[in-house]
Amino acid sequence: MKRLIQEAFILFWVGIIALVGNTIKNKVPLKIGIIGMAILLAITLLGIIIKKIVPANIPTVFWVSIVAVLVTSPLNPYGAFLDKQYLEKIDMIALTTPVFAFAGLSLGKDLKLFKSLSWKIIIVALTVYTGTFVFATMIAQIVLKATGQI
Repeated sequence: MKRLIQEAFILFWVGIIALVGNTIKNKVPLKIGIIGMAILLAITLLGIIIKKIVPANIPTVFWVSIVAVLVTSPLNPYGAFLDKQYLEKIDMIALTTPVFAFAGLSLGKDLKLFKSLSWKIIIVALTVYTGTFVFATMIAQIVLKATGQI
């Protein structure tokens, strides 16, 4: 429970920083931004809680993604409304700025460990990124063809 409170606290501050960036960059009204950010944070927290409850060894990102898909799905009667009215107004760059800052701080803490990984980690990372991109593109192509959108 203590860990969940810490994660919620961190998410809250990431949300505040992202909200400030989003409001400045996109000129989104603060009320709309707060509601959109609250929805995103609730989705994330729900995914974290599901991860802690479900005994399977599945990453948190999976659960957060599933919750996000269910919340914004066309099958959800409020999904399109939430997406168009609030979530669409949150800019990706505003979200990634505090996340990258946090990642940089975390990396700085483990700099000795990072140096010990050697140059081979770059090859592994590039392979993973390329594979992810290629397979995501293939899946998108298949889905778009199957639904007749291309």
